[in-house]
Amino acid sequence: MELSGLEGKNAVVTGGSRGIGKAIVRVLAKNGVRVICCARNENLLKSVCETIVQEGGIAMPVKADLALAGDRKELVRRALSEFGAIDFLVNNAGIHVEKESFELTDEEMLRAIDINLLSMFSLCRDFGKQMVQRGGGKIVNVGSFWGRLGVSKQLAYCVSKAGIEALTRCLAVEWARYNIQVNTVAPGHIMTDISKTALEDEKLRNAILRRIPARRVGEPEEVAYLVAFLCSQESNYITGHTYCIDGGQQISW
Repeated sequence: MELSGLEGKNAVVTGGSRGIGKAIVRVLAKNGVRVICCARNENLLKSVCETIVQEGGIAMPVKADLALAGDRKELVRRALSEFGAIDFLVNNAGIHVEKESFELTDEEMLRAIDINLLSMFSLCRDFGKQMVQRGGGKIVNVGSFWGRLGVSKQLAYCVSKAGIEALTRCLAVEWARYNIQVNTVAPGHIMTDISKTALEDEKLRNAILRRIPARRVGEPEEVAYLVAFLCSQESNYITGHTYCIDGGQQISW
């Protein structure tokens, strides 16, 4: 099925310099979407955008630390200044904190919430206002299937990712009347740089794969195509839902 309603539209993708975010930027660009690509690493950002331009797409790098309110406001200003309006917001930026709960500091907990959850709310609110003015838009928040689980040493990550699903549901209900659809994509184990390092350990790799009915980890592009569908016109009647993409791991016995 060919997706419609993507060609000529404008998107902001956070955390777009590597892994899932990089794949999302490339898939959207290949479907004719002009993309503002945001991340903290300026060199990686420029590399991603240069590749997209070489492939015939349009992508513009904006360096930002989304834990900082000033950087978030500057991202919104730059995006609207460069493209005039934003049709799609993909909130993908996030950090991972692995620590025993007794050792987790308030500052570490707050930083995880600031980047993984508060930044999403802030950008949804600010880009959502202009979506209302122009008659609609699409927001996709990237969470994690761990947001539905209890995982040892992952309290900050799990709590912040769980909050994304609640954020999505509330905004979807409130903004449906404005023709704004808000959904969450919750990946399982995906072949990112972090996963590649973990899978180099044979014992750990076997332990992970035993838990996944598909007996493999996902590819970033598989997540990206789901995001592209949720940005397309074919998803116009879909809002407020979380879509796990995990090879069946969450539902397996």
